[in-house]
Parts: sequence; structure tokens; C-alpha cells
Amino acid sequence: MNETDLITKSENFLEKIGQEQLNIENISNLDVFIETYQNLKENLEKLSDLKDSMESKGYKTPYFALTNHALSTPSEVVLDEVHEINHHNKYFRLKATAKKNIHDRTKSSIASHKIIIGILEESAILKCSSCHKIYSIHEFYDLNNLRCACQSSDFNLKIDNTGFSRIKIIPFLPISGNYMVLRSDLSSWSRESFNKIMKLLRQERKGVIKTVSLKIKIKEDGRWIRKNVTMDAKNEINYEEELRKKYGTNVRLEFLQFQRTKPTIINDKHTRMALALAYSKYCELEIKKSKEKILNSKLNDFDKLKLYDSLFLEAESYQPSNWEDDEIIKETRKILLNKYLNENNLTVNAELDPKIVEDIKLRLEIEQSIFTEIPFILISWDLSKYYLTTSQDKRTLISGPFQHIRNTLDRNQIRGFKDFNEDSIQILRKYLNENIEIIPDLKDILLKKFEIEQKMKGLNMKTHHAAFGAAFVNLESDIDINTCSKLFGVSVKSIEKEQSNIKNMGKPKTKKAKKFLQMIKK
Repeated sequence: MNETDLITKSENFLEKIGQEQLNIENISNLDVFIETYQNLKENLEKLSDLKDSMESKGYKTPYFALTNHALSTPSEVVLDEVHEINHHNKYFRLKATAKKNIHDRTKSSIASHKIIIGILEESAILKCSSCHKIYSIHEFYDLNNLRCACQSSDFNLKIDNTGFSRIKIIPFLPISGNYMVLRSDLSSWSRESFNKIMKLLRQERKGVIKTVSLKIKIKEDGRWIRKNVTMDAKNEINYEEELRKKYGTNVRLEFLQFQRTKPTIINDKHTRMALALAYSKYCELEIKKSKEKILNSKLNDFDKLKLYDSLFLEAESYQPSNWEDDEIIKETRKILLNKYLNENNLTVNAELDPKIVEDIKLRLEIEQSIFTEIPFILISWDLSKYYLTTSQDKRTLISGPFQHIRNTLDRNQIRGFKDFNEDSIQILRKYLNENIEIIPDLKDILLKKFEIEQKMKGLNMKTHHAAFGAAFVNLESDIDINTCSKLFGVSVKSIEKEQSNIKNMGKPKTKKAKKFLQMIKK
């Protein structure tokens, strides 16, 4: 397949994906769910093949060929050939830009598909109608002919909305790779939210040693020869001993240098972009539905402000019939606005009513300090629940909706999680029907959770991970156990059981273990 055909094929496929509507409203229907899930998996496979084809043809670095071309161009060029060379350079640059754009769109679409598949896999619970055995999506597809062990093929689907997977953001993901279009469509305050989320997800971990560069001297045929060697960094490794194993005893280490990497919370820019867009746009539209009610409850006189807005727009829509200077048009619009304001009793002493001026400022403050925080708080809450309600092993194997996410965070990355704004939380509860709480010192709670996970390694503890997270929050904060039960969608009994496990962690349970510890103490 030549380059033009590959670009055209990819664009057509992405357009086709964009035209297919995901039926999220009926996703709880088993047939709709299976059809949607299978289509997404098939699309992802085709997109991955297209991406591989592009990268094999150099689409990842298309401008590199232009650099080589520029280097190979003779320094002395005949004047008549300058125009032709410029024309060719322009053509190849446009072609390189087209390659780069379609490669980025494809990668963005792949990221969105993986997020949606992760959301569906994490949210869906399948239950056999006959024996009531519960299956995850992976277990369900591993069944022979989609039949339960009891040979029943009748399953019930339940969508769990109590976890960290947010099905409602799916329609706002750039599934066709149109992230630039969606980004330009954001309002001014949701664009600010987008930037805040991107900053959070880009928060870097403290430098981690990835590789080590070594300069060594080895003896070959009676002569000393210097070599540069690169090795993967490992904990508690003796580099000299490793070198002797590989090059023999006649090796001398002369120089050693560590290369560090600073991985981000989500280590893929297209995944970060997709999540930031989806959360920002979802919250923008949800707030838009209730914006008038919210402003009416917080402003002095919202009806007067609405009237002022309509009069202002009417004055600004003035267009002269003949050509006029810009300054004259601006002055005419100002005169018209003053006229409209006087006619509607919105002035005091020939000036705009001070209460309206105050409401204009207050509305801007609400948008900047409350509305912009809502998408940021929502994704911070979901990320916190992800880390609180999953084990480190699960996070290593399965990312769910947060593809390419770090399985643990360090103190530097935790700083990105801010304390929740109380006004924003109230709006989330009242108008977006979110089950969310302000958890004091959430950053410290997450760090302590990671510390406990390290202690749990090798203990072979069987835990209910969601209940474990709820128990931990209850123990480390002033959130009562009943509220934790509702927040994490688990029973009070399971929370109490996990609290007991946390308190008794590391203590001997059997008589033999207790006797052994007593012997050690003696």
C-alpha cells in the first residue's frame, strides 16, 4: 500500500468510527453491551494495524526525511532552479505534515478505544441466571460458547456505578481521533479545567534510575581496550561483579553514570488528552443544564443580569449600512447600550446599576474558582478511588479507564491532588448527583495506603479491595463508617472485617506462629 492510499484509508476509517454512535443509554442491555464491546475491540485491532503500518513507513518522524533532503541539497544552486526547489520542499513538507497528523489522530483514537474498553470491563458484572455465578468480562469471553459451568447461556448484566469507572464520559472521548476539534469546542472555563487536569496527569515522579552507562577497560590479546557499556539499573546490584561475569576477571571499571527517568502519573500524552477532554466537556454540559439555577442561588439579581446580557448582545450586533471607521462603530454600540439600559431602568446616576456590576464580577469568579474546579475534582476523586480500591498487583496488570497509569505514586506526584473546594462539591452533589465527600488530608491517606501495600507483600492476605479502601479512609479520617459504605458501594460488615485485618496486620494468628515469635524474643 503506497503512502497516499494509507493516509486515505486511515482517514476514511476514522471518519467511519466518528459516525458510529455508541449506544451508552442502553449499555445495561446485555446484547447492546456485547455488540458495543466487540465493535470496540475490532476497531482497536484495525487501528493498531494501521498505526504499525504508518510507523514502518516512518510516519512517527516524517520530518526527518526532510532534514536529510536539506543536507543533501548542493550548496551552489542555479538561480532558475530556486523556485523549483522551493516548490518541491513545500510539497514534501505538506506531505510530512499530513503523515504526522494522521499518525497522531490514529494514536488518539487508539487511546480513546482503550479507555472505553477499560471502563466497560471495570463496570460490567455478568451473573448466571441459573447458578448465580458472577463473571468479569474477561472470564465471560473465556467460557466455551459463552456458556456457564452449569451449561446455562442465560446471563444478567449489571453496570456498577459505585467504582472509579465513569461511563458518562464515553461520548466525550475523541474516539475518531478528533481531539483538536473537541479541544477548540470547549468553553473558556472548561478550557481552564482541561489545562488543570493535564497538569495533574503530567505530574512527574521523582527521578528514577533507569539505565547505567559504564566505561570499562578489558584485556584482550595482551592489550588493554576501553569500552562503553550500558546496563539496566537494578536494586542492590554489584556492577563490578556483573561485569566480571560477562567479561572475566581482567576488567576494570573506570567511569559510571546513572540515567534517570521522570515518569508522569499517566505516561502517555494521548491518554492524558483524551481523559482531560472527556471530563472537561462532560462537566461543561452538565453544568450548562443547571447553570441558571446555580447562578440564581448565588447572585444578587440574576434576572437583571440576564436582561443586561441580552441588551449588550443586541447593542454589539449593530452593523452600519455604509462603511464606517472602527472607532465610530464602537462608539455607536456604546451609545446604543446606554440607551437600552436607560429604557430598561438598569442605570443609577447614568451609570450601570452597581448590583449588576457586582453580579458580573461574581459570575466570573464563580466560573473561574468553582466551575473550573469541578472537572478537576471529579477526575481527582476517580483517581483516588482507583488507588484506594485496587491492589498494587491489580494496578500493575489492569489499568481500567486510566491506561498507562503508575501503579503507585510518590510524594512529588501526590502534590497534584488538591483539597476539594466545598462550593464545587455542593454543585457536584446537588446538580450532577455525584456521591462524593471532602476527605481531609487525602494526599496523606493515599501515601499511607501505598506504605501498607508494601507491608502486605508476602503476607498472602485475602482482602475485599473496595472494602479495604473504605476501611482505610474510615480509620484515617473523620468520615464515619456509614458514609464510607455509601461512598465505596460496600457493606458496613465488610468494612469492619477489613478494619480488623488492617489492625491485626503482621500479628501471628496460629499457635505455632505465636510460639515461634516468643522463642525469638527469648
